[in-house]
Amino acid sequence: MGLLSGLLDAGFRHPASCVIEVGSGRESIGAIADLVLSLELSVSRAEAATGTLVIEDRRGTDGRWTVADSGLFARWQPVRVSADFRTRAEEIFRGYMVQLKPNYPPNGGEARIEIALQDESAALDREHIRRVWGDDGPISDRAILAELLKPAGLRLARGSGEGKASRSLAQDATAIQFIRERARASGYELIFAGGEVYFGPLRFEGQPQPPILVYAGKATNCLSFSVADDGQRPDAVRFDAAPREEGAEARSVTLTPNLPLLGTTPVAREGGGTGIPSVWRMSKEGDETEEEMRARAQALANDNSLKLQGTGELDGAIYGHVLGVGRLVGIDGVGPRYGGLWYVDKVSHAFSPEGYRQTFEVLRNATGESAAPGGALSAAASALSGLF
Repeated sequence: MGLLSGLLDAGFRHPASCVIEVGSGRESIGAIADLVLSLELSVSRAEAATGTLVIEDRRGTDGRWTVADSGLFARWQPVRVSADFRTRAEEIFRGYMVQLKPNYPPNGGEARIEIALQDESAALDREHIRRVWGDDGPISDRAILAELLKPAGLRLARGSGEGKASRSLAQDATAIQFIRERARASGYELIFAGGEVYFGPLRFEGQPQPPILVYAGKATNCLSFSVADDGQRPDAVRFDAAPREEGAEARSVTLTPNLPLLGTTPVAREGGGTGIPSVWRMSKEGDETEEEMRARAQALANDNSLKLQGTGELDGAIYGHVLGVGRLVGIDGVGPRYGGLWYVDKVSHAFSPEGYRQTFEVLRNATGESAAPGGALSAAASALSGLF
């Protein structure tokens, strides 16, 4: 389906609503859906996805409360939230109810229950494990992760990396704590979504998500957008490695970013005129190997190359999609310097009587609108503007 036909399909301008399903059988909450006051979800590539569901509760003549006594809401109850765009639904969140807070004020008509949600990583934070991995030989982080995910019924996402396999590893933590430690050692992202776990490098290639359109007439789906163009972050990371020969001095290793450019001109180039290199020095942590130090330094160099940080808000109904983290998205209407592909860092979803809003944070390592994505976005925005 082409860009224009995708934006103008039957569900493009329909109001969006949320679908809440609970339990392992994905049971609908039925009439209780009418009592939902608000639902907020925060999805990030750096942290666990969390949420807050607030539901009005009512006391029946038999003394039972509609929500609290329904049997649908309890600690560790599985929950799934999707955005319903009439013609299709897209999943936003999958996880558990981790805390319930019923509130019974003096006015019984204002009773409500607040439910805290956390993604499926919560299931990996229940048991403290002491184990040595790789006693019989090197074992990859991927193999360790696959085994730790099994009890929670989770699987590795397509495209996940191997991580490291250089030495035996002692685990003295919960599964999620250990997995996050290994992701950091490999310079990887760790993203839980749709029953899968992505354990791998930043994904700067592949098909971008439907575009964010700013100042596109009635086709505009972005309510606001702003950019912080940061010049204080380093262009390289340096660390001291052990000498290769006994008695020799420690070696200084400097790593620069190796990510594909999301644009035409690397942002680091704009600081070149000062004549002073912007380099951070990284220290060794614990007993990490040189391979792990190199991976962590490379990850720091890559993260700090994302000097352009954008924030904005989408009208979820007009956008017609769930903006996913750890993926590319094109932004059009902000000019050739800042227009083009960005990397989605965080998205907060809010459902309320006012509608569905997605507040997003995006990152970029270059300026200039690349010809292919930028041209397509500009053409689409212009065509859409001309239709109204």
